[in-house]
Amino acid sequence: MSQLNNPSQWATGADPPTDKQKGFISTLASSKNVPVDPSTLNKSEASAKINELKDAPTQNPDASAGEPIQDPDSWSTGDDKATGKQMGYVAVMAKKAGESVPESMGKTDASKKIEELKGKTGM
Repeated sequence: MSQLNNPSQWATGADPPTDKQKGFISTLASSKNVPVDPSTLNKSEASAKINELKDAPTQNPDASAGEPIQDPDSWSTGDDKATGKQMGYVAVMAKKAGESVPESMGKTDASKKIEELKGKTGM
């Protein structure tokens, strides 16, 4: 079994969970109606809890994903070409908002456009 598949063997497994892990656990726990305090977990336990929650049935499909964990302006890859998913979201929401669809944009600009279009379309 790969060490990647066994978080208890990670060299950093006893470290506190990352902000991304804590945010993902909170979002999953909310959608599953499961009380979890991510700050009580270490990295290894957080990884296992994420897998457990991903497999649990969704109880609250309207749970919000919350605010982004990082400011898009601080992304080290923000100037890279937007992902296919980002461009897909922009295209769908721009059409719904009656706006033209940009041909290309960077990851940071796409993220900001998605947030702007969410406000305009209610999506």
